[in-house]
Amino acid sequence: MRVLVVDDERTIRETLKEILEDEGFEVFTEELGSRVLERVRELSPDILILDLFLPGISGTEVLRKMNEEGLTDRVSVIIVSGHGTVETAVRAMKLGAFDFIEKPIKYEKFFNAIQSAVSRRKQEKTLNKDYSNLPLRQAKEKFERDYIVSLLKRFNGDLKKTASFMEIDISNLYRKLNKYGIDHEENGLD
Repeated sequence: MRVLVVDDERTIRETLKEILEDEGFEVFTEELGSRVLERVRELSPDILILDLFLPGISGTEVLRKMNEEGLTDRVSVIIVSGHGTVETAVRAMKLGAFDFIEKPIKYEKFFNAIQSAVSRRKQEKTLNKDYSNLPLRQAKEKFERDYIVSLLKRFNGDLKKTASFMEIDISNLYRKLNKYGIDHEENGLD
């Protein structure tokens, strides 16, 4: 899998590159925010590690542009920032970020985010194959069910966070859980 690490601090870029290469990833680096979109299009990375404060344009602006172009559907974006707030993290997630990690980066949290992103990319590739052989209505229902289950796992079974991320109220989430027979307690999502 390909990873693009974008950070204006050389030591962070080099450290993350070394860690990821030791885990078998093909890693590329960039320091300028103004070059990120071009590099994403050129390299087609599976994962983008993106600092928020970059020379050129900010990581938030890069993420916004990626979201507008639909690139966040193809790349798992992990935001890293030393100046993050809850609001910044929520805004990033709504713009399509997969995860948000505060600096200084803790290895365990970083590696967990990478493993989750890898898992997501593999699941998406499998899911895309699964839907193409179904009629539209069945594909839509299967996708919605899989999407809800993946979000529940992402938010560790927290129904409020899942509903908030989906931008629906919790009663609608319960209705969808019932409709698709999803038992979040039985599946270890509680």
